[in-house]
Amino acid sequence: MQRRIISVALPLFCALALSGCGLPLLAGMTLVELSTAGSVISTAATGKGLSEHAMDVATGRDCRIIDSMVRADRKLCERRNSPALNKDWKGLASIDGEPYTALPILDPGSEARSAKGG
Repeated sequence: MQRRIISVALPLFCALALSGCGLPLLAGMTLVELSTAGSVISTAATGKGLSEHAMDVATGRDCRIIDSMVRADRKLCERRNSPALNKDWKGLASIDGEPYTALPILDPGSEARSAKGG
């Protein structure tokens, strides 16, 4: 009987915990709520959500999901020096005119272009 309870309760507990719905992590907030709050704060401050920042790090380019869907001149991930970036909203951190950059600008292939003189 005890084994049957564990075989039912353990997968149920794991499913709830991994979905972020089951366990409060901080001040009664679940993982999903904390992630959503973090993404909203990130978007307001930098103009990008957490997933877009992760894509930036992974690709070395400037990635914006919504802009690429609503603007014909914007690809999902653009090179850092692309003219299409001039129309992107940079968030509240860029009110002074200069966009906030948390990471050094990484552009794969820029070393090869500068070596060729272009």
